[in-house]
Amino acid sequence: MACNKQPKATDKANMEFRAPDSTYAILNYKKDWHWIFKDVQPSTLSETERSATEKIILRAIRENNERQIKALEGHNRKYPEHPRTATGFELQTEGYKRQYVPVINREGQKIVWINFFCNDWIDERWKSDIVDVEDGGNCYFSLKVNLDTGAYSELYINGYA
Repeated sequence: MACNKQPKATDKANMEFRAPDSTYAILNYKKDWHWIFKDVQPSTLSETERSATEKIILRAIRENNERQIKALEGHNRKYPEHPRTATGFELQTEGYKRQYVPVINREGQKIVWINFFCNDWIDERWKSDIVDVEDGGNCYFSLKVNLDTGAYSELYINGYA
């Protein structure tokens, strides 16, 4: 599996939503996924809601990548003899499959957990079961989006072994 995906310089132009049906699955929340959510009810996700989710995802990725650039610049100033060109935690949406898990929380808000993983996943079980791996770096990341507030939380990027 490829990992440590680095956004290309042209990826800023690719910040609009383009996820063909073959690259995503909307999964019904299962109670044994308690590590994702607690005290929620399964929900659905309309195409309009998925599009709204994407706008929030793009903001989260942009803000993450801005933080990564600052960290990289700080590293390179501190260690000029060992400059880096990337942190390994930069993100993009192109080249990933994704799983959406929509729920309603106790406050009645629609929350969507989105799980991203590199598009070279071969097994078709990803369309019905959560892809959960250890390590893998930025080939695997997830976050939660609150469609009622427009906020995102719990952006998690896998580490490296």
